This record gives sequence, C-alpha cells and structure tokens, in this order.
Amino acid sequence: MALTLTDLSRDPWLLPEVDALTGANMPAFMSWESPGNWRWHGMYERFPAHQLCLVDDAGTLLAAANGLPVRWDGTAASLPSGSDEVLVETVDHGPPDHPDAVCMLSVSVDPAHRAAGHAERLLAEVRTRSAGWCPRGLIIPVRPTRKPRYPLIPIEEYADWRRPDGRCFDPWLRTHLELGARRLGIAHRSLVIRQPVSRWEEFLGHPLPGPGDYPLPGGLVPLRVADDGHGTYAEPNVWVHHPAVVP
Repeated sequence: MALTLTDLSRDPWLLPEVDALTGANMPAFMSWESPGNWRWHGMYERFPAHQLCLVDDAGTLLAAANGLPVRWDGTAASLPSGSDEVLVETVDHGPPDHPDAVCMLSVSVDPAHRAAGHAERLLAEVRTRSAGWCPRGLIIPVRPTRKPRYPLIPIEEYADWRRPDGRCFDPWLRTHLELGARRLGIAHRSLVIRQPVSRWEEFLGHPLPGPGDYPLPGGLVPLRVADDGHGTYAEPNVWVHHPAVVP
C-alpha cells in the first residue's frame, strides 16, 4: 500500500477527517470546553501546514499530527504549562517572528492501522521539517496511553516506571524516548476542563453526591468535585523534547 504525507495547507479537504480522527482517539470529555479546546479549530485555520496527514493510495486518512510553532529557549523552566497555554498564546497572538520549536499537541492513528509505524513516521517528518526554521526541534506534552489504568498514581512516579527489561513502562512515552527524545518535566495542568456536576453526572451515568475525587473513564487522574457544584479534570502530561533532524 502506497502512503503519502501531506498537510492541511495542501489538502484542506482532509480537515473534517483529521478532526474526527483526533477526537476518536480521546475520551469524549476531552473535547469539552477548555481554554485550549476553544482554540483547537483556530490552530487548523492559522497553521494548516503544521497539521500533518498520512493517507493511503485511496486518499483515506490513516494518521494525523497536530502542532504549531512556538517560542522556547531550550530550558525546562521556560516550558508552557501545557496544551491549553500553547493554544491560547499562539492562536490568539499569532506565531512568533522567529519560532524556536514546533509543539506537537496530538498524534492520532486510525485503530485499524496501529502498530504499523505511522506515528513514528509523523514524528520523524516533523523533526525533519523543523530543522530549517525551528532550530530547537520538537516539544510535546505527551499523554501517556496506559496511565488511565493507574489514575491514582502520581504522574511523576508513573513516568519513572520501567518494565523488567528496563524499558519505559508506558508504550507511548517509550516510543518517544526510544526515538531519541528526552524527558523535560511534568505539565501538571496541561488541559483543564471545569464543568457543572450535572454535566459530569450525565456523562458518567451516575450521581456524584458530594465533594471529592471520582474515577473518570479514560482520565489520567480522577475528577475533582468541589462544593461549588462544579467538577474539574486537570490532565497532567509529560513534556519531552525531540531535537531537530537535519535531512
């Protein structure tokens, strides 16, 4: 099967498919209102060349990567607080005159085509593309794919877990590290979704009778319900850095 790498600046007709694939790869509540989610489509519109698409010879979308150019001085201390801040800053104020890095916010692969190396191919393409005009390469607030099974484990502890063979426990974080990325730190509140308890109850299908922490299917951490009638999901991510690759 022949595969083609393109992006939304060249093939804007793929936008609905990219949007659908990205949403299908996350729990439904992850698309609810947050400072960053409000601006997600603004990222498509303002930075279409950074929305990469991998299609087969029939034009079917197999994988997509969503990102945008950012300023970053190369230190962990200067990293944004997470995906919300990246989207707010860059979509609202436009790209920096001289971007230092690309921040990739999502890599999504069609379930029928996983474990075929498509995510790795997209990561390699971004690293190569960034070499000419984003000298610091690629930064990513990684959403560890197996963390929802261990929502009570602190993200710092989880990110340190290793398999018996010494490799990183989490499959997606392991992919990044074995492609040459380095861990930079934790984005403790990368994406913050605050909604009335009634909306969370409708989503969960059962009542949330009082303040406290509640399991959330697909969540990396529990949902925290306060006594003001709102529940907040504050997603932690793991920042990694891939250096640019000169072709």
